[in-house]
Amino acid sequence: MKLFILQPSSGKLTSILKQTKEILQTKDSNTVVEIHSDKNIKLVCEDVRKSNADLFLNFNLTGFEQSTLTDGVAYNLLDCKQIHILLDDKLPNEKYLAKQLSISMFFYCLGTDYYKYLLDRYPDIPWLKEINFRQEESKEKAPSANAEILCGIVQEVARICRII
Repeated sequence: MKLFILQPSSGKLTSILKQTKEILQTKDSNTVVEIHSDKNIKLVCEDVRKSNADLFLNFNLTGFEQSTLTDGVAYNLLDCKQIHILLDDKLPNEKYLAKQLSISMFFYCLGTDYYKYLLDRYPDIPWLKEINFRQEESKEKAPSANAEILCGIVQEVARICRII
């Protein structure tokens, strides 16, 4: 399995993503994980295509503002399954969830209230599930716990899509 991760430029998730990569590659030596920065967002779709990734992992709808010639979501054209993790609410790109979305997209959001809001506001999201990232825990425990959560999500989607 090949996983392409788009790391937020804020750097907040650097430690978690490195641990996620280590855990996934330890569990399956055939897993390849590439972590890329979102600094050049205009090239992301092309970079994902070139990577031949099985899965694309993205945070907070980064890049959803990119559109096709017919004003669709550019990510719909990717030939891989996609995991979109929404860690914040009231995201600037949230309005794009009202557009037609690919059935290859899996959305995970933080917290019950946001989950219910998204279900009510965007009933056509193809897959939506609530997650509980640990934000209040000590700085030593939270990254590894959150890395395990991300690994679980990646493995869940990979199983559903029969990638692993």
